[in-house]
Amino acid sequence: MFLIVPFVSSHSRNQSIRSPIGDIRCRAMEKVIEATIVPCPNAKYGCKESTTYGNESSSHEKVCVFARCFCPVQNCNYGGSYTDLKGHANAAHSWKEYGLISFVFDRPLIFGMDINKKKMVVFREEQDGDLVVVQAFKGTEGVSVTVSCIAPLAPGIRKLSCSLAKLNQYTTLRLGLRVKNIQKVSEQMQFEDGFMFIPSYMLSGDHMKMQICIGSDEYKYIHI
Repeated sequence: MFLIVPFVSSHSRNQSIRSPIGDIRCRAMEKVIEATIVPCPNAKYGCKESTTYGNESSSHEKVCVFARCFCPVQNCNYGGSYTDLKGHANAAHSWKEYGLISFVFDRPLIFGMDINKKKMVVFREEQDGDLVVVQAFKGTEGVSVTVSCIAPLAPGIRKLSCSLAKLNQYTTLRLGLRVKNIQKVSEQMQFEDGFMFIPSYMLSGDHMKMQICIGSDEYKYIHI
C-alpha cells in the first residue's frame, strides 16, 4: 500500500498564506442577531422596554423617558433618570451654597450674570423641581444667551417656553423662546437653536442684568 502525498512548492505555499480571506458574511447568523431582543440601555434607570440588538438608531432610545440626564451644577458628575435627577438636585445642593435660583411658573424674576466669571445660572422650579439652565456665550459682536431644561425628549415630558429680557437703564431687549430639552449641559453654543443675541452696545461691563419668566406651556411665550 502506497501513500501518495501531493507536492506543494514553497512558493505556492507562501502565496496561499498571503492570500486574503475576504469579506465572508453569514446571512443566517446576521438575521438571528438582528432578531435578538435586548433590554433598553436605560434599564438600570428604570426602563422596562426592549429593543433589537445593535439598533443604535432605535426610535425608543431617542424618546426614552428614562434616558440618562446629568446634573448641571458645576463640578457635579451625577447622572440618572429625569425623576431621580430632580430629587438629587434638591437633596444634594444647597441653593445658597451653589447659587441656584428657585422659580415659579409664569412669575418673572430678575437675575444677574457675570459673562467673564459666571456664564451659567441654574434655576429650579419650586414644586416639581424642573432644572432650567441659562448660559451666556461671549463673542466679538456681543453675547448669545440660551435657555435649556435638563430633561429627555420623551413624550409626556413637560416642554417649556420663556420670556427673556436684557434690562438697561433706558433700553429693554425682550424675546420669547422655546426652552429646549437637553440631557447634558454643553459648553459649545448650538447656533441652530433659539437664542437671544445681545449686541455689544447694550453691555456695560461684564455684568448683565436680566429678567426671565418661565412658562409650563412650550408655546406661551414664543410669540411676544
